Amino acid sequence: MMQQFRSNSYLFGCNAPYVEELYEAYLDNPGSVPENWRAYFDRLQNVPAVDGSTSRDVAHAPVVESFAQRAKANAFALKASEADLAVARKQVHVQSLIAAYRFLGSRWADLDPLKRTERPRIPELEPAFYDLTESDLDISFSAANTYFSKAENMTLREIVQALRDTYCRSIGTESCIAPSRPRSAGGRNGSKARAARPASPPTRSATSSTV
Repeated sequence: MMQQFRSNSYLFGCNAPYVEELYEAYLDNPGSVPENWRAYFDRLQNVPAVDGSTSRDVAHAPVVESFAQRAKANAFALKASEADLAVARKQVHVQSLIAAYRFLGSRWADLDPLKRTERPRIPELEPAFYDLTESDLDISFSAANTYFSKAENMTLREIVQALRDTYCRSIGTESCIAPSRPRSAGGRNGSKARAARPASPPTRSATSSTV
């Protein structure tokens, strides 16, 4: 019944745009519409709004146009602060440092118990290579899914120490050259969670294991 009324009423159907245009003109200037329509719209102003307020209605077209212009200007998009962006960039650098230890950490493992030669310098294993400075060492970063710690967050200092304990002690672990993915995941869940610390220091020779 209501649907039929709407399709036949002069306020709905094909008349709706015309009535809306008249109402917009009335809100802008009541004297600009015919007297019978002005009387009808005057009565509408005395009808309480949905929220119970009795304030006079305002023209809708300027409001709609304002939202349209703001949408075009992308004014509704959430904008991250410079500080948040800086932290996000550093988090990416920390992830790059972790990845470098997974690939290259075993090359810096302590495999010479007699200390006859110095371990090679590998720039990719240094935080400075990723623009991380001394002032970043005590900043907390996400450590989720890193497998060398159960903590959700760790300081950069703790992350670097955990990486060196995992990949660069007397047992050097390489997990990124595993022949199969399931085995690689097992290696990460196993040796990394224990941080690759041997039960006791080797006395005769060091070993290198590939996971």
